[in-house]
Amino acid sequence: MAISIRTKLGVILAVGVLAGLSSALLSLLLLAVAGLLIVWGQNPQATEAFFESLPFGNYSSKAFSRLNAILSQ
Repeated sequence: MAISIRTKLGVILAVGVLAGLSSALLSLLLLAVAGLLIVWGQNPQATEAFFESLPFGNYSSKAFSRLNAILSQ
Protein backbone atom coordinates (compact mmCIF):
# COMPACT_ATOMS: atom_id res chain seq x y z
CA MET A 1 0.00 0.00 0.00
CA ALA A 2 1.43 3.34 -1.03
CA ILE A 3 1.55 6.16 1.48
CA SER A 4 -0.30 9.28 0.34
CA ILE A 5 1.29 12.72 0.25
CA ARG A 6 -0.96 13.83 3.12
CA THR A 7 0.30 11.04 5.35
CA LYS A 8 3.92 11.83 4.46
CA LEU A 9 3.42 15.52 5.27
CA GLY A 10 1.76 14.64 8.56
CA VAL A 11 4.61 12.36 9.61
CA ILE A 12 7.21 14.96 8.59
CA LEU A 13 5.36 17.62 10.56
CA ALA A 14 5.08 15.39 13.63
CA VAL A 15 8.79 14.52 13.56
CA GLY A 16 9.69 18.18 13.17
CA VAL A 17 7.58 19.16 16.16
CA LEU A 18 9.00 16.42 18.33
CA ALA A 19 12.53 17.41 17.31
CA GLY A 20 11.98 21.12 17.97
CA LEU A 21 9.70 21.36 21.02
CA SER A 22 10.48 25.04 21.48
CA SER A 23 6.98 26.00 22.60
CA ALA A 24 4.53 23.63 24.23
CA LEU A 25 1.41 25.31 22.84
CA LEU A 26 2.80 25.57 19.32
CA SER A 27 3.95 21.95 19.49
CA LEU A 28 0.48 20.77 20.50
CA LEU A 29 -1.13 22.72 17.68
CA LEU A 30 1.32 21.35 15.10
CA LEU A 31 0.91 17.80 16.42
CA ALA A 32 -2.87 18.15 16.05
CA VAL A 33 -2.43 19.29 12.45
CA ALA A 34 0.02 16.43 11.84
CA GLY A 35 -2.47 13.93 13.28
CA LEU A 36 -5.22 15.32 11.08
CA LEU A 37 -3.02 15.01 7.98
CA ILE A 38 -2.07 11.43 8.85
CA VAL A 39 -5.68 10.38 9.46
CA TRP A 40 -6.88 12.23 6.36
CA GLY A 41 -4.18 10.54 4.30
CA GLN A 42 -5.15 7.08 5.52
CA ASN A 43 -8.94 7.41 5.21
CA PRO A 44 -9.97 10.59 3.37
CA GLN A 45 -13.67 9.83 2.93
CA ALA A 46 -14.31 9.03 6.58
CA THR A 47 -12.31 12.03 7.79
CA GLU A 48 -14.15 14.43 5.51
CA ALA A 49 -17.51 12.89 6.46
CA PHE A 50 -16.69 13.31 10.17
CA PHE A 51 -15.80 16.99 9.79
CA GLU A 52 -18.84 17.63 7.61
CA SER A 53 -21.07 16.22 10.37
CA LEU A 54 -19.76 18.83 12.84
CA PRO A 55 -21.31 22.29 13.14
CA PHE A 56 -20.17 24.52 10.27
CA GLY A 57 -19.33 21.39 8.28
CA ASN A 58 -19.79 23.17 4.99
CA TYR A 59 -16.77 25.36 5.82
CA SER A 60 -14.62 22.32 6.61
CA SER A 61 -15.69 20.75 3.32
CA LYS A 62 -14.48 23.83 1.45
CA ALA A 63 -11.26 23.88 3.47
CA PHE A 64 -10.56 20.21 2.69
CA SER A 65 -11.09 20.77 -1.02
CA ARG A 66 -8.80 23.82 -1.05
CA LEU A 67 -6.13 22.02 0.97
CA ASN A 68 -6.37 19.02 -1.32
CA ALA A 69 -5.84 21.30 -4.33
CA ILE A 70 -2.74 22.79 -2.71
CA LEU A 71 -1.30 19.39 -1.74
CA SER A 72 -1.92 17.83 -5.16
CA GLN A 73 0.20 20.33 -7.05
